[in-house]
Amino acid sequence: MTPTNPDPDRALVSACQNPADDGFEAAFEELYTRYHDRVYSIAYRMMGTTSDALDVVQEAFAVLFRKIGTFRFDAKFSTWFFRLVVNCCVDAKRRESSRTPPRIAPVEDLVQTPDSVTDPGVAAESTELGDHVHLSLQRLSPKLRAVLVLRYLEGLSYDELAASLGISLGTVKSRLARAHLAFENVLEGTLDPFGYPLDRSLRRRQSGGAEGVA
Repeated sequence: MTPTNPDPDRALVSACQNPADDGFEAAFEELYTRYHDRVYSIAYRMMGTTSDALDVVQEAFAVLFRKIGTFRFDAKFSTWFFRLVVNCCVDAKRRESSRTPPRIAPVEDLVQTPDSVTDPGVAAESTELGDHVHLSLQRLSPKLRAVLVLRYLEGLSYDELAASLGISLGTVKSRLARAHLAFENVLEGTLDPFGYPLDRSLRRRQSGGAEGVA
């Protein structure tokens, strides 16, 4: 029976599963190009710095090269690969747990900021706010950070989150609710001086109205 929603990567991934096949090198290069930016985005939000993110990108594709032959299309390739990327990030964070996160770029998607900022003072405040928000994201545990990054930056559904993180649907909802609460607690006292509240309407919309699900 033909699946109603076939994996858009199926043909390309299939061409990458045997290094001895003609066209393997070109197919893997195309897969790398297709996913590089998304992998970097996940790695950057998880790791916090460009250099660490690039290291994870390199590691993730090296692991993919070794493991892609074992992929059996039981899930979408993207969710399987994102799980691999998150695992690489968690392993890297574990190795570097003693390192203090530096000042890094903002996560604009979780904060309300003016649509157009022309005043230099306001722009500076907005940039500083974004830095605080991103640093706050780095203070969450890798598990909570991963569920927020995959949900809001990659737009994964609950089912895709479950597949990517290797957890049940119920655990996805519980972990996402915990991540929301933890993120707000970390941000408490940071946003008020700037006058930009956490965008709860965005959060409710993108989490399917499941705010506070246990």
